[in-house]
Amino acid sequence: MEPSIRAPRGIKDVLPPDASRFEAVLKEAESVLSLGGFQKVLLPLFESTALFARSIGGATDIVEKEMYTFLDKGGDQYSLRPEGTASLLRAAIEHRLLDPSRIIRLAYSGPMFRHERPQAGRLRQFTQIGAEVLGPLTPADDVDLISLIHRMAIDFSIPSWTLILNSLGCPLCRPAYRETLVAYLVKNAASLCETCHRRTAQNPLRVLDCKVPSCQEALEQAPRITEHLCTRSRNHFEDVKMGLDGLGIPYVLSHRLVRGLDYYTETTFEFVSDALGAQSTWAAGGRYDGLTAELGGPDLPGIGFAAGIERLWLLREKAGTLPDPEKHPVRIMVFPMETNGRVAALDLVRKLRNAGVPASGHFSGGKIKSAFRQAERDGALFLAILGEDELRSGTVQVKNLETGEQCSWPLNDVKKIADMIRESGG
Repeated sequence: MEPSIRAPRGIKDVLPPDASRFEAVLKEAESVLSLGGFQKVLLPLFESTALFARSIGGATDIVEKEMYTFLDKGGDQYSLRPEGTASLLRAAIEHRLLDPSRIIRLAYSGPMFRHERPQAGRLRQFTQIGAEVLGPLTPADDVDLISLIHRMAIDFSIPSWTLILNSLGCPLCRPAYRETLVAYLVKNAASLCETCHRRTAQNPLRVLDCKVPSCQEALEQAPRITEHLCTRSRNHFEDVKMGLDGLGIPYVLSHRLVRGLDYYTETTFEFVSDALGAQSTWAAGGRYDGLTAELGGPDLPGIGFAAGIERLWLLREKAGTLPDPEKHPVRIMVFPMETNGRVAALDLVRKLRNAGVPASGHFSGGKIKSAFRQAERDGALFLAILGEDELRSGTVQVKNLETGEQCSWPLNDVKKIADMIRESGG
């Protein structure tokens, strides 16, 4: 006998009733973005690998180690999307949505894919919701986007959350800082891990994000980019901090916050929570001026963020704010006691559904006990019974499974049955 096929490692099935609650968490997060004026874009699950290499950065862990990449039958190389910003910008450029004179707010949601070591809150297929603001932006737009995520933290009662903030400067001031940082890293190479050695040559800012304990002391003493900002970037960052202060949104500055994608400039941020353990980040993003031009579009400023729905789920579970599962996903189950009642039962189920009432049927006949068991499995509130007497008289017995109350209704008066079910609550 062949072994049973199981879900791939790092892939999680979400079963009833949690599936409906998961969808509710996603929809509630999407509703916050709707309040911010964001319009949703539906994006493909895979793109040209070159898109992610150009946008995220060829020397990043995501592109080097984590993407699921394949050749199609024509020999073209594609990758399952590891994040949403690159795909959304590609779509905005391809379909000419961008205009240098106006701001556009776009959002996305759906599964992303990264070949990472699975942990609680970190899966190889995970769900993200994200938003991007593109156009002639000011520091106030950075603050506005962060304030929207702040609302999410408050509305969802996220426990022990902290906003971490940094500036990565701009193409004018970053090269000089890069030279200063590389000189420091080379001088302290003996204190750094092998990964940091490689990143020093390829992508030195990413060294600051190293989590290896032996590297921590040396990296804490590394030059701070905020001390090397040009006047324009310094003013931008000061305006962002002033805006957050004005809105009463607390934050913590961290010179080591660089994010794992190369496209960020100026403002970068993460919302973290101690309640998540090692995978503390539940929403993150930043500014990426110049990325649209890099991808072949107009040279427009942009800022965006993404939030992980699985991590929001875990946080809301800890806070006790998860949406309640639907108590009765099926409002009524119809049971024909005899085989000659199946057509009438099928017709009643169809008419109830047409009236907007979630209905199911148990058409195998048999003893009434089997119908009660199936109604319980379906989560039905009512059981409709069609026996020989009911078929002869053109009626149906409808039993409330919570109260035990049972009434006879004309079989052809579906509207009254539907109204009774809707009014019953439960």
